[in-house]
Amino acid sequence: MSLVSRLRTSILPACVVPLCLALSAALLAPAHGAAAAGKLPSERQWRHDVARVMKGSHAFIDRRTAGTHKRLAINFDIDNSALATHYRRGTAIPAVHSFALYAKRHGVALLFNTARAGAPLRHARADLTKAGYPVTRVCGRKSRREPTAHGKQRCRARFRAAGFTIIANVGNRATDFSGPRNYGKAYRLPNYGNQLS
Repeated sequence: MSLVSRLRTSILPACVVPLCLALSAALLAPAHGAAAAGKLPSERQWRHDVARVMKGSHAFIDRRTAGTHKRLAINFDIDNSALATHYRRGTAIPAVHSFALYAKRHGVALLFNTARAGAPLRHARADLTKAGYPVTRVCGRKSRREPTAHGKQRCRARFRAAGFTIIANVGNRATDFSGPRNYGKAYRLPNYGNQLS
């Protein structure tokens, strides 16, 4: 057997397989790591992305409030949906705030449905009022043990039981929209892979 043949049958397979595996891992790891870590955009880009989602929302109110009125309402998530919590904490998010004020001027109730519980929930109305939202009602989780999706659905059901027709739902997480579709238009704000809570 020639030297080349001996290398091919003994040394080469032992070296090549681990080498290929190591190279594959090295090539794949950086891309996966970068995707997992992610990077939040600038505040300016975030506000631009929110405004893009809310585009046409005033016209929606015009259409929806024309004719018969029956206790129409909008269901809002609070954190990073109505109020900024990552960027400029506690301030109103311009495009959402503008939508809320426009809706209120047209007789639409503003209902705030949050994952907050305990002290943060007790302060929610004051936080919203300070940021310039005319609050109709606030509903949140009964405790931190209540799953977020369950709390969101329970609050929407409570609002409906009180006689409100929810014409729009504004939020930035899947839990804001899970469960029965007991609302009208969905405004799904960006959260960049759940990095904005």
